[in-house]
Amino acid sequence: MSLAPTTPATAAAAGLPGIAIIEEIRRVLVTALLAVFVYSSVMVASRSYCPGGFDGSGGFIDSEGQPTDQAPVCIDLALRPSPLIYIGIAAIVLITLGRVMKASDEASALKALNRAAIGVAALVGLAIVVSHVWFFQIPMEGFTSGSWTVFSPFPFGSVDVTTAPLSAG
Repeated sequence: MSLAPTTPATAAAAGLPGIAIIEEIRRVLVTALLAVFVYSSVMVASRSYCPGGFDGSGGFIDSEGQPTDQAPVCIDLALRPSPLIYIGIAAIVLITLGRVMKASDEASALKALNRAAIGVAALVGLAIVVSHVWFFQIPMEGFTSGSWTVFSPFPFGSVDVTTAPLSAG
């Protein structure tokens, strides 16, 4: 018979009902916070294209090097995070916590929490890959014509398009 001294903290941790569920909830929350940080940090990209420029006398030239009276239009694209991904992460966590509260046993609660952590990581990973691949596939030269369309990787990312005439300086 072992009479090892126990402190209130070790006794509570060893005998607290549902400690495994609490640990898994903490893991899901940490995963969600890290996913938000990574998504916010990695979902930033920009591209610019300015066809044409200036000739030797200070006039404008177009993308083919021909003189023109109008300043060429420069295009700036900026990729940024979509608010829908943040809503998706929050929804995964909150729906899972609701399922955990209704779980019939500890094993099903742990299974739901594990799936939530995987779901959050998969959502963010998919959003980052799809958005970046799509963003860098946009043909910048296609914006030189009078009208154009940008198809967004909705809901994974958001793209801002800015056009402005070429200016000196």
